Amino acid sequence: MPDNNSESIPGVSEAELIDAVGSLVTNMPATDVDDSDRFCIAVRGLVETRAQGGWCGEGTEDVGVFVLTPYPRRVGEKLGALPISNPVATQEPLLGRLLFLNRDASTGRVMALPVTADALLEWLEEQGLGSLPVVMVYRQKSIIINRRAGVQGDSSSDSLRNEPVPVAPEEVIKALEQSHRTQLLTPTACPPGVWATQRASEYIPGPEPEKTIQKQLQTVFNSWFHGAIKAEVEDTTTIGRIDIRLLKINSQKHLEYWMIVELKVVKSSAHAAVGKKASSVSHSVNVQAVCEGVRQAFAFAQNRHANAMLEIFDLRKDKTKNVMKEKAVSDELGKCDPTPICHVWPLYGSSSDARVAGWN
Repeated sequence: MPDNNSESIPGVSEAELIDAVGSLVTNMPATDVDDSDRFCIAVRGLVETRAQGGWCGEGTEDVGVFVLTPYPRRVGEKLGALPISNPVATQEPLLGRLLFLNRDASTGRVMALPVTADALLEWLEEQGLGSLPVVMVYRQKSIIINRRAGVQGDSSSDSLRNEPVPVAPEEVIKALEQSHRTQLLTPTACPPGVWATQRASEYIPGPEPEKTIQKQLQTVFNSWFHGAIKAEVEDTTTIGRIDIRLLKINSQKHLEYWMIVELKVVKSSAHAAVGKKASSVSHSVNVQAVCEGVRQAFAFAQNRHANAMLEIFDLRKDKTKNVMKEKAVSDELGKCDPTPICHVWPLYGSSSDARVAGWN
């Protein structure tokens, strides 16, 4: 066994050690998401650090392009790109440049944009790099465009924040609003698994829609709060399993529980594959699921001395009955002090249905 030596490191103060540990925690990569999401999170953190520092070191260029590259050195040698390391800690310009980086956006190769930003995706395809995840950053419009599946894949957008994001429940709600609008509202935006294959228009959910949304939100939260909050899923406790826990840095630079986010899905039908009849799900079953969600969110939050949120994703075809207005749900909420923050997010089986419901 090693010696139990509690003496300080010579020449290093306790405050410096705490700052170092805090830095390790806040810059810890999102290791439990896939590489494309990990890359998008890392790039967003990198460019927002620059934006919040007044774009120090940048010139007048507007667009920066980042490509997740398994072997940046090989691509760099082919295209004449130069080495770059730890751009988050340097003033190496990012805008007006094309960067081939690893999944944590911490090292790779960089070159000036070879063509205009509008022609860049086509240029990447011509170079045989069209299947690689791409992030494009627009300084003037304060927007980030992510193409996780490459230049021909679907795109999603994030706002580029020029001010640090406060750790507040309101910011969690903003993250949920953006995710709902751009990534969940209709089948064309939803990740695979929310709806049954080829059966979204019938309002038949996938085999585990809640798990799919849970994973999606983990990525959303880690990107939204990059460095200030760490989102983790499937936290097992003695009284059950927490869907999503949001951890923040306390004054001692340690991670501590801040918010418990429980998820529930209400639906018209159970999952069924193509060609199989789907069994219906009654309104009373959905109401009981929401009641259980209230109990879980409150109990987990009390157990972990955290705030509680319950997020309900409505996959029902007929959404006229508001589950939150049911007496059983109101009774459960009345037993909670403090009351969990609750939201219902409607999801539609087609873009047409979303438009009819007033979304545009």
